[in-house]
Amino acid sequence: MEAVLFDFSGTLFDDTGVLDPPALVAAAARRGVDLDEAAAGEVIRQTLAHVDSPEGFAAREGCDLSQEAHRTVWTTLIAESGTGPELTEALYECLTDPAAWQPYPDTVPVLEELHSREIPVGVLSNIGWDIRPAFDRVGALDSLRTVVLSCEHGLAKPDPALFAVACARLGADPGRVLYVGDDPVKDGAAVRAGLPVYLLPSERDARTPRGLAAVLRLVGTA
Repeated sequence: MEAVLFDFSGTLFDDTGVLDPPALVAAAARRGVDLDEAAAGEVIRQTLAHVDSPEGFAAREGCDLSQEAHRTVWTTLIAESGTGPELTEALYECLTDPAAWQPYPDTVPVLEELHSREIPVGVLSNIGWDIRPAFDRVGALDSLRTVVLSCEHGLAKPDPALFAVACARLGADPGRVLYVGDDPVKDGAAVRAGLPVYLLPSERDARTPRGLAAVLRLVGTA
């Protein structure tokens, strides 16, 4: 392998605890809404129940093709769960806050090791906001040669064209770029663009290594 391309959410950064009651309490207070942590936790539970429902998933289709679409779709879904305008904006702020996204314990070490071996590394994500500050916050942005976001290209995985864009930015033939992700459908579609794929298990915890050390073995740097 000449290069490695990673998914973001659920692969390098944990997506299970982004909406956090203390963070929502603070975001709501900035908008004049008084919540305690118990109430914030209930708001989050109700919001996720709607957003992650079959209807919510259907409504989210295509929302990552632009920042404007992402904000519109997500704030609409959040509001439909019963929150008022201030809490809707507070929840969306929490969702897109770089500080809310925590890397897995093995994320930064693996990125730094690949960078030290001069192996080009990129991130390819279906997402509706700029994730670069999340990498910068943990000191990992300089380890990345490129960050390719669906919202900046109007393309989303599983479209092979988006994988082709990322490979071109890495300067490597797709057959020599290892793609690492966690979604069998969207990330697994990298094979249609000619990339070998390493899929991570769906079970994950922010406190537990994600299994990224295997990437070092797969590219021959271990």
